[in-house]
Amino acid sequence: MKGADPLVVVGMGMVLLSATGGWLVVDAAVRNPAGVPLPTEIGGLALSSQVTGTDAVKEFDMMHDQHFPLTSGSAGVYRDKRAAVWIGGMPFQFLAAKLVDAMHDKIAKGNSPFTPVREFQDRGRVVYELEGMGQEHYYFQSKNLVIWLAVEPAVADSALTQILEAYP
Repeated sequence: MKGADPLVVVGMGMVLLSATGGWLVVDAAVRNPAGVPLPTEIGGLALSSQVTGTDAVKEFDMMHDQHFPLTSGSAGVYRDKRAAVWIGGMPFQFLAAKLVDAMHDKIAKGNSPFTPVREFQDRGRVVYELEGMGQEHYYFQSKNLVIWLAVEPAVADSALTQILEAYP
């Protein structure tokens, strides 16, 4: 780089090092995802089982027959499968938003067991409500997290309120 300003060369080198370091951190987090804390009860239903971290991510991948670059994850079942929560953490917020958009688009095509009911705003985010498989379902983004709640209709309102508060 004949005639290049030494500060420009040093700056470019720092950018490359930072990008490499950032990629290594994200890659390590995807290879060893953390757990996400789950509420101990929702809608009056106690948490009866859960999987977190790598086990939860494996469950998500099997359910969807594809791999997601999740850096965290948890799945919880509440009293006799009357409710369930799945939470996946993406490396960045914009990736969580893209995943929610992809879920919405896929469900809108009609190739799923879920029927869209409505969309509504909560704290500046869109919450999608669905029906299917004998339960009410809700999914939304909370920062870098994607949350899905499946719950029996009798406790859906209180369970949703608690989940929206737990993951603002």
